Amino acid sequence: MPSYTFRCKDCGEFTLFFKTMAGNKQKTECPNCNQQSTRVFLAPNLYSLSREVSSRIEKGMEPQRMTRAELCPKQLVKKSKVNRPWQVG
Repeated sequence: MPSYTFRCKDCGEFTLFFKTMAGNKQKTECPNCNQQSTRVFLAPNLYSLSREVSSRIEKGMEPQRMTRAELCPKQLVKKSKVNRPWQVG
């Protein structure tokens, strides 16, 4: 949905949203005072993140390297208390 910013001499800037981009959108009436308003051309909303923030985001996307011990700590093997006379050793 395209949005255009206009400037009224009395009321200041206001933004209108249109369903299509077709048509001449250079002038329109102010919704408050119905005076003829002209379109304001603004720079696109571009911004950049600081290095600290962007590096945090990138590190969040990298898989963590873990050792085998960190993945699953060794579980203690319990000796069975059941006597098995058929086993030797």
